[in-house]
Amino acid sequence: MARKSRKHPELTVPLSKDAVGYIRLSVLNRDSHGSVENQKLIIEEWGKKNKIIISRYYIDNGFSGKRFERPAFQEMLQDFQKGKIDCIVVKDFSRLGRDYITVGYYLEMFFPSKSVRFVSINDQFDTTDGITNRDKSAYIQSSTRVPLINLFNEQVSIETKMKVEVVLDMKAQHGEFIGPRAPFGYQKSNENPSQLIPDPVAAVIVRKIFEMAANGTGVTGIVRYLNERGLPTPIQYARANGLDGNFDNGNGSWNSRSVKYILTNRTYTGMLVQGKEKRAVEATHEPLVDSSAFDAIQKAFQARAYNVVPQGQSTGNILKGKVICGCCGGKMQRKRGTGHADWHFFTCITKNRLGADKCTGMYAREEDVISAIYRQLKDYVNEHYITNSAYKQKIQEYAEQIADLTQHKTTAWINAMEHYEQYVQGEISKEEFRAVQDVANHAKKVLIQAAESKNAYEKQYARFRKLLSASSKDIPLSEIMDCIDKVVVDGGGKIVVKWNKT
Repeated sequence: MARKSRKHPELTVPLSKDAVGYIRLSVLNRDSHGSVENQKLIIEEWGKKNKIIISRYYIDNGFSGKRFERPAFQEMLQDFQKGKIDCIVVKDFSRLGRDYITVGYYLEMFFPSKSVRFVSINDQFDTTDGITNRDKSAYIQSSTRVPLINLFNEQVSIETKMKVEVVLDMKAQHGEFIGPRAPFGYQKSNENPSQLIPDPVAAVIVRKIFEMAANGTGVTGIVRYLNERGLPTPIQYARANGLDGNFDNGNGSWNSRSVKYILTNRTYTGMLVQGKEKRAVEATHEPLVDSSAFDAIQKAFQARAYNVVPQGQSTGNILKGKVICGCCGGKMQRKRGTGHADWHFFTCITKNRLGADKCTGMYAREEDVISAIYRQLKDYVNEHYITNSAYKQKIQEYAEQIADLTQHKTTAWINAMEHYEQYVQGEISKEEFRAVQDVANHAKKVLIQAAESKNAYEKQYARFRKLLSASSKDIPLSEIMDCIDKVVVDGGGKIVVKWNKT
């Protein structure tokens, strides 16, 4: 291959009469060091040190670094094209973006085309390096660091996420608490933050809630009791103890949602259900309620949800949108039995609205639908039974595959980086570089697909474990509704449950 002449953009030293700062905060960023305020402070201090006034800022708050269709970034480019900017300052390269090829294009082709100075403070990168003395080789050497740094940023981001997930999953398997904040009623042990211990104040409130529920007091009655005595809500108690977090204030009072959340949370039985796979580990900490009492309360909730309640009380339709007519495919409506307050049925109204030629009008009693769900649940679990050993083996296979693909992707991207440098220096054509880039992008795509397949399998297994638990224990239907895709009512009283696969 014939070597093409090396050509570089003419580089001049801008006067930095109109210097601007670019700030990007990822939607996932929770680090105060990377906050908008902190980035602005770093840029301002750099300006003072170098006697350069930062005239304005372009801020993208809550945008990924992998894409460049950000409103503030695009606005900055428009001003750049109009000649309004002669210096761009960022905290580090990752603020500009995490796609090293695109970032490299902006820094080595796009910005220099108008002699715009670019500064990345933390990376100690300044396009004026080596320019004042016309030493372009120094600039080229400096620019070579750009793709390397951005490749590193991207790779570290991926690997850090994967490592954190693995560590948390291992902790969950061993019954260690991995949440950021202990559930109301507990606190993290000073000796071992992964161990939950009863909170001396909040635990009393939680025990009282379960005691009242076990004695037959409804949720509304419990809410009234707590508010009349001015007992602190979980949010109020967390704040009073100096705990950080994004809290929903509500109206500052107990409500049915907060009480029911406590009454249906198995953490209070001494069990931890956590992690991406929703691993359940029993006897990990001191319970605040006996398991048998907890199960009795769940049965009471189940009874109330399905009309085993005093006459005249309205009940919710937990199956809303799930029951489907097998004839026309429309959603069936839940109605109360005529002259009876203690039972309901599902019916398709298409026949009445559009005529018998459109639908024969399917019908099923609600209790029959619920019975069919639990009956078919056991059949589904038996058919799709996955042992723990089989699951672990499959996850291990996925892990090995992802490790191999990660190595392949890294190699492909390093190769693309090397060819990118050759392209910038005019040694290879754009088409030759793009061919290598396509290989790197394909390797990245395959890796993402493998990771998604692993996550889908983990979700499928977690859903299966929930169904397995529901089939072996008397768990309320409300806890497995997310596992049900739809319930089809056909002619002759046939009811078929369709389960979510992922």
